[in-house]
Amino acid sequence: MRNKTLLFLIISLSAFLLSCRKDGVGGVDFNVTTPATTYKLSDTVNFDMSGNPDVIAFYSGDSLHNYANKDRVSRAGGTLNFSFQVRASNDSAFAAIANGALKVLVSTNFKSTYASYKDSTFTDTLRVAAADSSMIHSAKWTDISSRLSIPTTGNFTTYYQTAVASISDLITNAAAPFNIAFLYKADTTNYLGANGITLGGFSLINNFTDGTNSDFSPKIVAGGSKSTTWKITKAANQLYGWSTSTSYLKFIPKYGTAYTESWIISNALYPNAASPDLAIPIKNITQSPVTRFSYKFANAGLHKVYFIASNNRVSGQKQMVKEIDLMITP
Repeated sequence: MRNKTLLFLIISLSAFLLSCRKDGVGGVDFNVTTPATTYKLSDTVNFDMSGNPDVIAFYSGDSLHNYANKDRVSRAGGTLNFSFQVRASNDSAFAAIANGALKVLVSTNFKSTYASYKDSTFTDTLRVAAADSSMIHSAKWTDISSRLSIPTTGNFTTYYQTAVASISDLITNAAAPFNIAFLYKADTTNYLGANGITLGGFSLINNFTDGTNSDFSPKIVAGGSKSTTWKITKAANQLYGWSTSTSYLKFIPKYGTAYTESWIISNALYPNAASPDLAIPIKNITQSPVTRFSYKFANAGLHKVYFIASNNRVSGQKQMVKEIDLMITP
């Protein structure tokens, strides 16, 4: 009985040690070399690797794969461009655009503090609209409609692209938010067709001199029938207002002689927001050892190349960073 107990303890201890060895995080065994340190842009560079870490990732130093930018969350100094597509459903819709009833505005001090009341009566709706209207008018708005050259004639079923308008000059503090608004404002509103004035295809991109950009376009999609991206306020005339769908913003009124002022305003946007550069994956934990990785650089110049090798376990992670300086000539 004593021998059986001892044998059981030995087996249990062995299993425990084996488990620890399997799940524990061992030191990273990894090295990488290149035959040379200078290559032509047309060359394919071969990186020879040894060791077998769980994961290997690669920063080339090319655009979007720069190790120095791996933790970047903001970036200033770009040119912020805005454009969209517009469709007018009849001659009156085109005429409304031509007469300036549709305006595109930008604000850098809009507070976005919309009113909210518990009741859902018409009187309460008017109170909310009045409070929101006061809040909107307390902000400074710059009209950029003329920069966009919005079409005033054309086919009723065609979406027309506006001009690309730079709005960088309006951003006085790149760290502060700004808002984009569409405003329909007119003393008399004619019937504007079955689909009224429809806006979509929004493009808002911050372009940098190195050819990279920060694309904010996904942040200003219409966002569904109950959009969380755009806020509608009927500042005057509760019968006529904007509506949203998955892809479009629409203003579809019937004929009316009442003064109409209807706003649809984007969420706050941060012009210097930027995504971090990403590593190129070479190996994951399920793959066999990789002994060679080949890469062709996209740009000439000095490239600080980084390989990130790591062992990843439930109990933790150990990492090794290898840096190689390569000169890529034209």
